[in-house]
Amino acid sequence: MIETATKIYRASGKLMFFGEYMVLKGAPCLAIPLRYGQTLQVEEMNLPGVEWESYELDRPWFSAVLDKNLQMIRTSDVEKADVLMNLLTIIKEQAPELFEKGLRFKAQSDFNLQWGFGSSSTLVSLLAQWSGVDAYHILEHSFGGSGYDIACATAEQPITYKVEDRSTKNVEIAPEITSNLLFIYSGNKQNSRNEIRRFAQRETSAEDVKQIETFIQQSLSAKTIVEFEMQLNASEHLLSEILGMQPLKEMHFSDYPYTIKSLGAWGGDFFMATFRDEQEAKTYFKEKGYNTILRYDEVVYSN
Repeated sequence: MIETATKIYRASGKLMFFGEYMVLKGAPCLAIPLRYGQTLQVEEMNLPGVEWESYELDRPWFSAVLDKNLQMIRTSDVEKADVLMNLLTIIKEQAPELFEKGLRFKAQSDFNLQWGFGSSSTLVSLLAQWSGVDAYHILEHSFGGSGYDIACATAEQPITYKVEDRSTKNVEIAPEITSNLLFIYSGNKQNSRNEIRRFAQRETSAEDVKQIETFIQQSLSAKTIVEFEMQLNASEHLLSEILGMQPLKEMHFSDYPYTIKSLGAWGGDFFMATFRDEQEAKTYFKEKGYNTILRYDEVVYSN
């Protein structure tokens, strides 16, 4: 079988520092692209149809074979195959010429997919990079959401993002702050779509949106970890009232001397902790059974 040269694309994962949930109401969010992400290898084949393989840390976890009409021939997971067929159909509607030949895809993530770093958003970005179809169009017709994670997928430094016009702005967080941040995996995976639906039922005001914007502005102008913590704490308090949920620190870490903030959907994935002594902080969380603990410089994308 004669095949053309392989093309490889990359998309970064994400973490949101400020603006979780509220970004859907028009508030800006502050987010960082991660050094963790996914790659997509694409080859054309002479035989029609689509062959797809997905790997998690070099371990195969999903495969599918589709015919030339993007209908399933066989798969390891019917539910995931339905998602894939929908994504490829959205692309085919915009760029049918891409499917005139057969296609072989290999998706490879370099992180645990349970971590919530953006398995869906990186996939959408990768397919958009390959196809030339607008990533936000694909997102809107598939997973939905604010799109901040799509913006992070191709960003090269921290960004602010607004859903209204999908505008992004490159920003910097002072190294005196980032050198005192840890990210800890909670052990829980939240379903973002379910959380979005739940949040849609909560009442928010224009003042709430304005407050989030203020927290972000103050956090970006902060020069010390203490100043940054003040904004993290204020954000947690505001979201706690809106969501009708206790902040994470109050529920599980009330004796921790510094700040703890939820990242993304509350109650799952990673959370952030500030510290003064790294080893003391890691010991504290390990004694509570949290073993996946990453520093900022181990997580953030660096070009």
